[in-house]
Amino acid sequence: MARSKRYKYVLLAFPVFWGSYSFFHYAYPAIKEAGVLLFTGAHDSSPSHYCPLSNEACEIEGKRISLDRATIKPMEAARIQVEWPSLPSEIDTVELTLEGMEMMMGVYRQTLQRQTDSDRFSGELLLPFCVSDEMTWQGKITATAISSQQPIYISIRMIK
Repeated sequence: MARSKRYKYVLLAFPVFWGSYSFFHYAYPAIKEAGVLLFTGAHDSSPSHYCPLSNEACEIEGKRISLDRATIKPMEAARIQVEWPSLPSEIDTVELTLEGMEMMMGVYRQTLQRQTDSDRFSGELLLPFCVSDEMTWQGKITATAISSQQPIYISIRMIK
């Protein structure tokens, strides 16, 4: 009986730890890296290959993505450009979604606009300030109006 009381206190302490800074700073990245999504209990089905973005274009399945600079810094605007020839001309926007990997920073969303009469989409990327010296952002670019198109999975390295 004494053993079950001990576990009772551990279970009572877990919600306090869950809401603490320590959990999101230390435990959450390790759990996420292991491929477990906390809120659904499902395994992360993210692809293993992300296109690393820089000023050199990254090409995946005929789609080209590039930044206007090699290094992204927090709170400094950078231009992102996507060439997606297979999208129909009536699609005017694509959505960029990013999430911090080393630290929970929320979800960054940006709409990229089609440039007139071309297959190029572009927009301004302004990542938030982070206390870490370096951080990796991973995410995807999706054509929201067409569900049959596979998203482009990207990663961006941010350095102070």
